[in-house]
Amino acid sequence: SQRTSNVRTSFLEDCLYEVFDGLKSKMEDPGKQLLQSVLHLMENGALVLTTNFDNLLELYAAQQGKHLESLDLTDEKKVLEWAQEKRKLSVLHIHGIYTNPSGIVLHPAGSHNVLRNTEVMREFQQLYENKSFLFLGCGRAVDDTMFQALFLEAVKRKSYLEHFMLVRRGDVEEFKTFHQDMLYKGVEVVPYGDEHADLLEYLERLTREICVRG
Repeated sequence: SQRTSNVRTSFLEDCLYEVFDGLKSKMEDPGKQLLQSVLHLMENGALVLTTNFDNLLELYAAQQGKHLESLDLTDEKKVLEWAQEKRKLSVLHIHGIYTNPSGIVLHPAGSHNVLRNTEVMREFQQLYENKSFLFLGCGRAVDDTMFQALFLEAVKRKSYLEHFMLVRRGDVEEFKTFHQDMLYKGVEVVPYGDEHADLLEYLERLTREICVRG
């Protein structure tokens, strides 16, 4: 790749940059509008956590003249501050971010420092028990091994939680089964429409309502 013409890098770094480095130029208007809604939520106090390796949200914010910090699990101090809501304009990448290959985590064993940090884990647990999470465009993120390690394993009474996941309605029977499965984990599945394109309008409306209510 062009990036490695003058720099010696690992195979993983090459692969990550090959896949993610050009995403910004491919971002279309609907994607930008979704990012604008997420950015608006952040500016009104929402914390953002992602399982993605890319930094499209941070890049989009920069285009708007706003700075968002990218965090991964290698910096325990900043992760703790994020969980304590002291770094609200930071995006926590629980699998790492491609611009820092050394922080890429594909399995919970790769983040043992954070998982063994009782203070950090306690803050994560309190977040999940006391705040409402909105799962956006992440399908079965609740089944993600890293997400489970950080949030679910220490939380016992999941069915009493109040979290929400926006999903396409899809097949009626499949939706009902998925809905029941998520309810057991404390997540209410909310259909935003029948088509992927319906998400944009739904999220914009939801964002306005959330920000008005504070």
